[in-house]
Amino acid sequence: MDAIDRVLQEAVEAGVVPHVAAIAADRDGTVYEGSAGGVSTDTTFRIMSMTKMVATTAALQQVEQGRLNLDAPVDDYCPSFRDVQVLTGFDGDEPLLKPPATRATVRQLVTHTTGLGYWFWNADVLAWETATGTPNVLSGSEVIFTAPMVAEPGSQYVYGINTDWLGKVVEAASGDTLDVAVKEGITGPLGMDRTTFAPTS
Repeated sequence: MDAIDRVLQEAVEAGVVPHVAAIAADRDGTVYEGSAGGVSTDTTFRIMSMTKMVATTAALQQVEQGRLNLDAPVDDYCPSFRDVQVLTGFDGDEPLLKPPATRATVRQLVTHTTGLGYWFWNADVLAWETATGTPNVLSGSEVIFTAPMVAEPGSQYVYGINTDWLGKVVEAASGDTLDVAVKEGITGPLGMDRTTFAPTS
């Protein structure tokens, strides 16, 4: 295991990562646990886009329970999704928008094919946020749900705020807030008591 320790330490020293914590396990239990860069395997981290897996699991649980249809339009669960338009370009700084040709489905949210993007991978999304003064998803503001699509639903893979919308679908289908649905269906049964939207320590 010393070799793994060295890999972690060298990655920090080379500036590849600021810090790192790693745990490896198999069916018999933990086989490695180590860290470098002033953190430990007990340090609390933001899991960022790994929340997509959690929210998607919550959605699939709603499917299993017969409360959610993956092929239903998103706006069947979230009527405000009807207001989401497709960004086709700009007239100067003015965004040009049009209604989507088809209604995006819940399955397209799961597969990132609704056309909703992120500002850091799509220049048009960044330009729209700049032109409209709309903050990106890291703001935690509900205003992010006004962001337009940058492609027609079902036409291509675009990595973006699909899972944020999927969280709203889960809430509508389950009748609970997303944090409750996640705790009752996923983190609670798995004993993940420190995985939360609002950590206290």
